[in-house]
Amino acid sequence: MVVNENGRIPQADKTFQNYESVLYAFYNKELTVDETDMSAALSDCYQLIQIADYLGCIGLISKPIEVALFKHGQDLFRAIQSVPHAWIEMAYRIRSELIFKECIIHLVGDWKNLKSTPKVVDRLRDVPSVHGLVDKYHRMLHEKAKTLELSILSHYPQALRLPSEDLPIKRESYAKDILVWMALTFFRHWVSQRLITGKGRDAPDCGYDLFFAIGTGGDAYMDKSVINQFHTRFPMTKKAMNVLENHLFEIKECTKKVVDESKVLRSQCQLDVHRFPVKYLTCTEFVRNDFPWLREEKDARVVPAKRAYKPGGNEIARLNLETTRKSQRGHSAEGQDELEFNEEQETEPDYETDMNKRVRYECR
Repeated sequence: MVVNENGRIPQADKTFQNYESVLYAFYNKELTVDETDMSAALSDCYQLIQIADYLGCIGLISKPIEVALFKHGQDLFRAIQSVPHAWIEMAYRIRSELIFKECIIHLVGDWKNLKSTPKVVDRLRDVPSVHGLVDKYHRMLHEKAKTLELSILSHYPQALRLPSEDLPIKRESYAKDILVWMALTFFRHWVSQRLITGKGRDAPDCGYDLFFAIGTGGDAYMDKSVINQFHTRFPMTKKAMNVLENHLFEIKECTKKVVDESKVLRSQCQLDVHRFPVKYLTCTEFVRNDFPWLREEKDARVVPAKRAYKPGGNEIARLNLETTRKSQRGHSAEGQDELEFNEEQETEPDYETDMNKRVRYECR
């Protein structure tokens, strides 16, 4: 709450209204945020969170704020796309998985441009682990683009690889496809030029423009004007030019499938990129286990190692009593054994006396 030098609260009515909304949330009343402008809605959310934090009830208003924002539909997702670094802090505080994931996708896709802005970097430092998460997923996106580039430059059409079913294939069979090889060489020459000049994964858009053109196919790239430049260096008849262009079109269609299978152009965000296109890749697949608050809860649930058991006073007394009883039983058992031994000695016959008596009787 900001108070000016005269001790008055600017826009006091709005502040009181937000306090009232938070208090009424205890009675399951819906929260209201600005429905005319998403920047004003974001400001309302921050004020509600600030009040709830002061009252210690952020967990109570988290879901109501999320529901109130989702009512804006694509306006919400367009606002997130424009300033993802501003929305991600709010998403972290209310534990909104959908908004947080949306922010991460846009931050990762446009990271090469955003990371050079100090304001963005400073804002991300306010949220634990977010900077590291964005770096991690951006490296993964970079590797994904690299893999696609290798696939494009190493792809051969099936008919070109096996022009004949008779093995080994004779040179005459390959010679028949000379125009196909020329079209493939021309295609790779064009793609390699774009990669070397930084239009691929090293571009600020991480290769979005190049991959989008190749994924679209047709005249989206290497149109008639580009093909005519090739023919100025390698002149051929009109019929040969048409055949080469047809082969080039077939190669484009094959490469289009390669791009589609890589899923680089498959958007994972909630923003309708067909109605509101963005100029970077939005194919980041965020893993739920990477949400910062889930990691914090997991670390908090770690059970500390148990201490070695030490018997207490009652336990020690019980052990001493058992020891005493065992000792007493041992002494009584020894006494009983000694008594039985003496009795046995008393009842045992004297063989030596009996023998003497028997000898004297015989002598008589």
